Amino acid sequence: HEDVVLSVAFSPDGSRIASSSGDGVVRLWDAASGKELLVVRANSSAARSVAFSPDGSHIAVGSKDKAVRVWDVSIE
Repeated sequence: HEDVVLSVAFSPDGSRIASSSGDGVVRLWDAASGKELLVVRANSSAARSVAFSPDGSHIAVGSKDKAVRVWDVSIE
C-alpha cells in the first residue's frame, strides 16, 4: 500500500519523530504527545528513508526516484 510507513527516525534529542511513507509523504511528530507537527509531500514516489541532521534542525528524505531532499524542521 502506498500509505505504508517505510522509515522512522527519532531526532537526536528524542523530542520528535519523522516518518516517511510509500505515497511520498513525510510527517513530523511530537514524541511525547503524538501530535502531528508537519506534513510535507517529499515526492510523487515513495519516500523510502528519513534521517535527522545531527543538530535535529533538518531532515533528509531519500525517495524511490533516487533523489534526496532536505527540509528545515527547526522549531522556534
